[in-house]
Amino acid sequence: MAKTFREQLIAGRDEHHSKNHPYIDLWANGRLTKAHMAVYVVQHYHFVSDYLNWMLYVAALTPHRDVKEFMLENFSEEEDPNNRHIDMLFDFAAACGTPKESFLAAPVLPNTQALCDWGWRQVYEKPWQVVVAGMFIGLESQPPDIYRRIVPAFAQHYGWPAGAREVRFFAEHIEADTMHGARGFAIVEKYCDGPDLQQQAVAQVKQAALMRWRHMNGIYWNALHGRVDDTPPVGDGGAESSA
Repeated sequence: MAKTFREQLIAGRDEHHSKNHPYIDLWANGRLTKAHMAVYVVQHYHFVSDYLNWMLYVAALTPHRDVKEFMLENFSEEEDPNNRHIDMLFDFAAACGTPKESFLAAPVLPNTQALCDWGWRQVYEKPWQVVVAGMFIGLESQPPDIYRRIVPAFAQHYGWPAGAREVRFFAEHIEADTMHGARGFAIVEKYCDGPDLQQQAVAQVKQAALMRWRHMNGIYWNALHGRVDDTPPVGDGGAESSA
């Protein structure tokens, strides 16, 4: 039986879902140090800082009020001065022994920079509907499944009880990104209203998930081995090695 459009989008994302990355396996099983975990939030900060600007760019491109409202609401939630999500990253890193000064001085890893550069190229060149598919299905729908693996580990292995302020970023984004991902699916299904846009959207989701997996590769090799990721891709954009 042929897959529905939604099923194709989900399958495209899940080919390289970062919940299955070896770095997340180590984290969930209590085998990362706090210094290792800090590398993740530093690199996530660099990625998400650009992601917020992609949302504003899409809001400017789309002619549809519901899409504009979603982008602006999402941005406002992220930048709420009373609960700024980027500040949660600073707090977690500080609890891991990386103060804000060191956090901001840390270099952007090559795979993180590649993800950011790729994202900008997409918003400049692709139809906005396709961009939304990559952003909200290929990227933002992933963290709830990733963080559901991580959050229990904070109490089980790392000494932070459930609800601890230091780890609130991860728990809050299970809920927030579940909602954002669901709205992203709804927008893509509504506005990718022909076979060409649907085909582009599925391809975009696959590429977004692969770019995020490679971003995780960079974090893995830097955190655990102190070097950049030089893992060659297998085939033409096909499956990566395990890390």
